[in-house]
Amino acid sequence: MTVNYQLDVSSGNPLLFLKLLSRWRGSIWKSVAGDLAVWLVFFYAVHFTYLYVLPKDWQLIFDKISIHMDDRMKYLPLTFMLGFFVTTVFERWRSALNVMPFIESVALSVAVLLPGKGEEDRLTRRAIVRYVVLHQVLVFRDISMRVRRRFPTLQYVVDAGFMEPEERDELEAVCCNPGQNYWVPINWANSLALDAHQRKLIDQPTAFNNLILAIKEFRVSMETLIKFDSIPIPIAYPQVVFLAVRVYFTICIVSRQFLISDLKSKTQMDWPVPIMSILEFIFVIGWMKVAEVLLNPLGEDDDDFEVNWIIDKNISTGMAIVDNTHGYHPNLVNDKFADPDYLPAYSEKSQLPRTLTGSAAKVELASPDDAVKIVRVNPEDAPPTSERGSIFTKRNAFSLRNRTISISSNNIESPSQERKFNLSMPATMLSKSKQPDRPGLETLNEENEPASNNHFRRGDRIYSSDSGKSKGRQSSEESEKGKNQV
Repeated sequence: MTVNYQLDVSSGNPLLFLKLLSRWRGSIWKSVAGDLAVWLVFFYAVHFTYLYVLPKDWQLIFDKISIHMDDRMKYLPLTFMLGFFVTTVFERWRSALNVMPFIESVALSVAVLLPGKGEEDRLTRRAIVRYVVLHQVLVFRDISMRVRRRFPTLQYVVDAGFMEPEERDELEAVCCNPGQNYWVPINWANSLALDAHQRKLIDQPTAFNNLILAIKEFRVSMETLIKFDSIPIPIAYPQVVFLAVRVYFTICIVSRQFLISDLKSKTQMDWPVPIMSILEFIFVIGWMKVAEVLLNPLGEDDDDFEVNWIIDKNISTGMAIVDNTHGYHPNLVNDKFADPDYLPAYSEKSQLPRTLTGSAAKVELASPDDAVKIVRVNPEDAPPTSERGSIFTKRNAFSLRNRTISISSNNIESPSQERKFNLSMPATMLSKSKQPDRPGLETLNEENEPASNNHFRRGDRIYSSDSGKSKGRQSSEESEKGKNQV
C-alpha cells in the first residue's frame, strides 16, 4: 500500500522533520535496518579478530592493508553512478504513474454517447465498461504479483464477476501465438459500440468516433505499462550500481577499522562505534533502496502502486456512471451565486486566501490627476540597442527605409532598380564595385536627394553611374590580365 504523508507536509512547521522521521512503513529505517545489522556484525567480527586474535606481525600487515584500501576508496565513483541510476529509474517510475488509466473518461463517454433508457441500452453500457476493466485485469495479472495472487487463474476472474463462463471459454479459444489475448475484451467493447452505432443507438458518426477514441486511450495506457514491464532497464546497469555499492561497504569493513599501530593517522580516535561509517551506510544504502523500490512500481513494496484498489475503483465507478446515475441530474434552481451581493464563505477556523496580483500592480508612478506628456518617437531616430548602456562593442545602426542602391553584373544601376547579383561576376569586380549594404549612422536623419541622370547620392558622397561602369570595366580587364599571367 502506498504510504501517504501529504498531510504531514501540509505546512512547513519545525516539527515536520520529526514527523517524517517517525514513520516506519516505507521509511529509510525499514529499508536499511536489516542491511545495517548484517554490516555491523561483520564489522565487529573483523574488529575483535584484529584486536584479540591476530599476532603483532599480522596486525601490522592488517594496518597496511587497511590504510591502503582507505586511501584508494576515492577511485570508486559511487555517488556519480548511483545518482544517474536513480534519476533514470525515477523517470520510468513517473512515466508509469502518468499512464496509469482510470475508467472515468471511458464511462462518461459511454454514458453520454449511449443515452438510451431501454434495458438493452443499459446492458450495452455496462458491458462496455466491464470489458474495458476486464482488459485491465488481464494485463495486471501478468505484470503485477499482487493481482496475480488475487486472480491465480481465470476462474477467479469469473468468480469475481469480471467475466462470464461463456466469455472465458471464448477468450481461451482465441489463438494468437506468439502474443497475448489482452486485446480480446477491447475488441468486444468496440464491437458493441459498432453494433450500437448500426442500430442508431449512437446517432452521429462523430459520437461513435469519440467513444472508440476513449476506449483506445485506455488500451494505449495499458500497452505502455506492458512495455515498461516487458522491456526493463538493461540488467547490466542495475548490476554494476548495486555491485559497486556493496563492494564499497565490504571494503569499508576493513578500511574503516580503528588501528592500534603507529601507522594510524594522528587525528584518529578509538571509538567503539563507527559513527561516520554508519551514517554513510544509511544515506548511500537508503539511496540505493529507493532505486530498488522504483525499479518495479507494480511490485509488492510499501510504496508500489495499489493496482488492486485501482481495479475495484474502476469497476464500481464505471458502473455507477453508466447505470446507477445515468441520465440523472438535480432539479434546476437559482443558485446563491446569482445574488449580486454574494460574498465568498469560509468557516471561522479556515485560512483566508491571499489575493493574487501582479508584482508591479500596486506601484504608483503617477497620480490619476497628473498630466502625462506623450512623445511620439520615430523608429528611425531611436538609438541602437548597443548605445543604450550596453558594455559590449557598439554596432552600426541601420535605417528602416528601403535600400535603393543596386549592383548589376557589370555596372551600378539607378536607385529605382532591384538589387541583383550575377554569380558569374569576377571576385575582384565584386570587391571593388561592392557598396555598403546599409547606410551608416551618420546618414540616419538625412533626406535622400533626387538623383540626376548620371549621378546619385548616398550618404555624404555622390556617385556617378559612368564612373561605376568604367571601374567595372577596368576591374574586369585587370582580372583578365591576372588570369593570363597565371
